[in-house]
Amino acid sequence: MRNDYSDGMSLAWIDGHLDLAYIAMQCGDIRREPTENEDRCVSLPALRRGNVGVIAATIFVEKGADAAMNLWGYKDEHDWAGANRAAELQMSFYETLENEGLVRIIRTSEDLAIESQTRLLILMEGADPIRDADDVARWHRRGVRMCGLTWALGSRFAGGNKTGAGLTSAGRDVVAAFDSFGILHDASHLSDAAFDDLVGATTRPIVASHSNSRTLMGSNQRHIRDDQVREITRRRGVVGLNLYGKFLAVDRPSTLNDALDHVQHIATLSQCDDICALGSDLDGGFGPSSIPKGLRGPEHYGAVTNGLMSRGWSALACSKFASKNWLRVWNTALSERR
Repeated sequence: MRNDYSDGMSLAWIDGHLDLAYIAMQCGDIRREPTENEDRCVSLPALRRGNVGVIAATIFVEKGADAAMNLWGYKDEHDWAGANRAAELQMSFYETLENEGLVRIIRTSEDLAIESQTRLLILMEGADPIRDADDVARWHRRGVRMCGLTWALGSRFAGGNKTGAGLTSAGRDVVAAFDSFGILHDASHLSDAAFDDLVGATTRPIVASHSNSRTLMGSNQRHIRDDQVREITRRRGVVGLNLYGKFLAVDRPSTLNDALDHVQHIATLSQCDDICALGSDLDGGFGPSSIPKGLRGPEHYGAVTNGLMSRGWSALACSKFASKNWLRVWNTALSERR
């Protein structure tokens, strides 16, 4: 990644949430540009054009009877075998990209520092592929370095933003196992009760990889509360801006200014420039038309920092948003295994 800075467009970028394997399964081969028939904007070439050198690449497996008919799906929270199968397929996809020399999977802080390749930090979005606390070691060996206990619909370990409920007993055990391996906690998609339980179950940093402000969006638990932002700030985590239009504005098409409003609100709450980052979730179950105009692809991320500069943000603050805040959190977590 380049470290120069010119008018917001040549920044080095980290995207803290992209469903690369899921996109490849559902929408087309991310090794190449999308065709006219593929409703996506994410590809390895587009990421390179956008100077996005590091990505939190998800293992996302979807729960439900209909979802179970797809490569990325499993039946329910009791279907560990199905969830594990789907997750193994996605992890194998990332390993194939690495074997082809297209990416490097980040396992250590040394991997994170190598700038000659696109680097992937593996984020498990929903922990049902993990059998139990003892199984955490297996997924750590495979490369998982960040994990959210659940997706929206809940898991064996925690309530999701659509289901309510807190951490289960098994969830508390898995949290302790994550801590022992230095796996970073991702709070996006946790229910309010599960977030509050997580805060009580660990003293380590917490991030929200792709969450916007609930104050600007209403009562939906998918969005992050102001007090949760303050707790993440206290723990030196980050909050990643989600670019999905329906998570930026209510009952109208979203704009770049809406995205800037979310970043500004979270920065004001945290009273620093160390918390805000990017977790775009581009193509994560929605196409480019669902993203604000001017942001419909990784090569357009500079529009956000240009907008922040127009609101008085410094070059240093913009570089923190673009990459340095994620680098700080990940370097700390990668060196923390006890």
